[in-house]
Amino acid sequence: MERLGTSHAGGLLMPTSLDLFAYLAAFITVVLALAVSDWLQSLQKLLRARARVTWNLVAILAGCLVFLAIIEEFFDLWRLVRVERYTYVDLLALLFPPIVLSIAAMTVFPDEVPAEGLDLGEYYLDNRRLVYLLLSLWVFAVFLKLTDLHELVAGKPASFGELLSKFPWQTVPVLLIFALLAWSKNMRVQLAGVIASLILVNGSMIERSLSVLKPLGQ
Repeated sequence: MERLGTSHAGGLLMPTSLDLFAYLAAFITVVLALAVSDWLQSLQKLLRARARVTWNLVAILAGCLVFLAIIEEFFDLWRLVRVERYTYVDLLALLFPPIVLSIAAMTVFPDEVPAEGLDLGEYYLDNRRLVYLLLSLWVFAVFLKLTDLHELVAGKPASFGELLSKFPWQTVPVLLIFALLAWSKNMRVQLAGVIASLILVNGSMIERSLSVLKPLGQ
């Protein structure tokens, strides 16, 4: 019986790009799942200790921003489906973005709520620079990953124009906003910046979809 995603070569079943995709995606999704799990656990601890928490809208929205970045990274895995060969260095480039996002997910919300209570706004301001540094590293890592993927699929390095075409126009404004949020302590600036980041991140994803080619005749 022939397995889905395999091809024959000299009577033997040979792995295809679909097998490689499943192999790589399984590892990457474990890392992303751990990030979501930690994010959810921190959120439920905040909710359970809500009477001891001084809530802050900016901190909550920043947590949502990190969560959406994780979802975007998972959505982006589909790009790997056509890759037929991956080196050890390629794997490291593939792992770096989800690892960075995992650390961001573990940072944006506190792990525990002290008995004396927690000001979520103060916690956010104390950790904002690390969070936005990690998110910025994620954006740059995605850029490097796309560079590597283009070369693997096309068989040649991508030109500067080709790389820019793969990134939505929202990328540069988001990076500038991350820099502003890492620098400013003004909560009004923080609120406006986080809302703008959420809009821009959603704007780059809302029209994207996953699709496969239909067999001929369908």
